[in-house]
Amino acid sequence: VSGLTVYPETGVDPEALAEDLRAANPGWEVMSGSDFDEAIGSATAVFNAILVGIALISLAVGGLSVVNTMAMSVAERTREIGIKRAIGGSRSRIVGELVAESALIGFLGGVIGLALGAAVATLGNELGRESGFLLFLLTPMTAFTAVAFSTVLGALAGLVPALHAARLDPVAALRYE
Repeated sequence: VSGLTVYPETGVDPEALAEDLRAANPGWEVMSGSDFDEAIGSATAVFNAILVGIALISLAVGGLSVVNTMAMSVAERTREIGIKRAIGGSRSRIVGELVAESALIGFLGGVIGLALGAAVATLGNELGRESGFLLFLLTPMTAFTAVAFSTVLGALAGLVPALHAARLDPVAALRYE
């Protein structure tokens, strides 16, 4: 036996139980919950900080990619937008169409990212199964939040190009080549 996990009964102080076990056999290495948190906590904090940094960089890159995609879409469709405005299309309708398009881009990116993330999480959990640890936990709420967040980010990133497109002068847009 290389290890043993002891779960105290309800009402028993885990720290006192750890001290009793240490006193019963001084050769045992006894680690209470707080000892474990102290030993693992700093490594976990560094790991979490790295993950948050990577997430923020990914967020910025993803948002800028959608802004760039929508700006190029507006530039390529300037004439189309001018025609819509000339035949009576309102600015809010132009903005709505372009924001919906960018939200769709964000949604599709979120679904693809979720599928890839789920594959990595499954692989990581399979590799860590021998040690008895579940490395990644992907819940339905986490999945929904990720896709919803990417959709909202896409919509927000498309808002600036959409507002720019809605302000185009229809006559100038029709002359645009």
